[in-house]
Amino acid sequence: MHTEYVVSLRLMDACHALELASPQVLEIVEHGIIVPTGATPEDWLFDLQMISTAKRALRLQRDLQLEWSTVALVLELLEERDRLRDENAMLQRRLQRFLHD
Repeated sequence: MHTEYVVSLRLMDACHALELASPQVLEIVEHGIIVPTGATPEDWLFDLQMISTAKRALRLQRDLQLEWSTVALVLELLEERDRLRDENAMLQRRLQRFLHD
């Protein structure tokens, strides 16, 4: 039997993992870059995927000196590009099966 563990971090733990103060994490959340569960910052829970996304956003923001709204747009476009690549690869596989039958 395979047991899957989900790691959830509270706001202060997420701040520590990201090496940011809570106002900076709040700003990232306000721009929709990550969306923690919970109604208020005191209740928020962040999973490891959110931490990874936030770190990617921080790199973009720092390296390219972008505004958070621009970072959110860039991440959205990168996700769309990845989704389209996956879809294209799947369609290529289907086409190859069709051509070989």
